[in-house]
Amino acid sequence: MRLSRKTAGKGIIILNLFTICVFLLVILKILPYESISGGQLESYDAAVRTSTTSIVMMIYGIPIIAAASGLIRVKAYKEFYIGWLVFALILMAVLFFEASIMGVIVVSFGVPLIAVGAGVIEYKQFNLFSKIYLWLSFVFVCLNTLGNLFGITWFEKIVMGLVTLIQAMLYFYLARGNKKRKSGKSNGGKS
Repeated sequence: MRLSRKTAGKGIIILNLFTICVFLLVILKILPYESISGGQLESYDAAVRTSTTSIVMMIYGIPIIAAASGLIRVKAYKEFYIGWLVFALILMAVLFFEASIMGVIVVSFGVPLIAVGAGVIEYKQFNLFSKIYLWLSFVFVCLNTLGNLFGITWFEKIVMGLVTLIQAMLYFYLARGNKKRKSGKSNGGKS
């Protein structure tokens, strides 16, 4: 069974929404704050800051994944992407002041992709910026998976480790791109 780009994109978005729910459960004190960030957070307030930043980063990435995976046609949503570009620039500034260097890097590589959708950069550059964003996201999620696997709680090791591992595989699939399949049949592919 071959996975389509759209299915991979939907999978990443669903896993992002699940992770957002986990962070919301931590903020609402339904899950203990030790369940995130490898159990290294010292207080509930630190967990709220981490959860909020993570939620915003995942919300930021959803339209980018939707565009990069072909779930939406970028040219059809130009006005939306203009607004998203403004949001991305504000988010970069906030993450910079939060000292989230990895967050700034991930957002900054998504900005050109959003700028293509907004019509600020020519559309022919879309595939290049899409690949850069997807590979960077793949690396980021792989690091997150390692962090989850070395976490101190079973929830982080098993549940979140599995979630980020699946995300990493889906990002890898999207970043790798569609390979042209050669027909092994000598009669031009007809049976």
